Amino acid sequence: MKAVTILLLLVSIATVWSAAFEDREKYVRLERRGGIAALNAAVSAGELALKIQDRAVEVFNALDGAKALHERTRSLELVVANGSPHTLKFAGEYFDSGTWYSQPAILIQPDDATVATVANRQGSWFTGVTGGMSWEIFGTGMYLTIGFTNPYAGSFKTWIGVLDRASPKYGYDHAQDEYVKLVTSNGFNLIARLEDSNIADRRMVFAISNDE
Repeated sequence: MKAVTILLLLVSIATVWSAAFEDREKYVRLERRGGIAALNAAVSAGELALKIQDRAVEVFNALDGAKALHERTRSLELVVANGSPHTLKFAGEYFDSGTWYSQPAILIQPDDATVATVANRQGSWFTGVTGGMSWEIFGTGMYLTIGFTNPYAGSFKTWIGVLDRASPKYGYDHAQDEYVKLVTSNGFNLIARLEDSNIADRRMVFAISNDE
């Protein structure tokens, strides 16, 4: 009986290890894909990283150090970085809770970025900030869509995808966990990740490039 129990335990452990190995291999294969790896590098230490820093400084100065933003119960710094050759045009937002603190640029040119801030509504109690945004990808008929959450109770969540319609609520509805997302969607490489922020609870970076 003990031998059977030990055998079953070993099989269970082997199954868990195998699943973990497969997940890790899947992640490594994704990282090695040129387009996504290049986009990740650009957002981390390349030209897009410099643009993100410039835009973040502009927002920081415009908000006078964002002292009032820090006083909100929940807040987020949202970065949209455009590593594609297409101009992005803001196509709408959806808030399940919270609102804008400072809005994004209407247009994001190639190799540029925009920084927006969102927070729970002033005077609200026990609420956070959750929602989504859509951006038209000029010349493609497609829309970059993101989702973000920083609820009063719960965890940070993100989502990013390219849809054939402007649907910011779709981004919010599909937001899940806070882990880095490296995906390819409708011919585009996409990244969503969380970082530390100097002006809000956290910074969420959403980036796009062509899948080449």
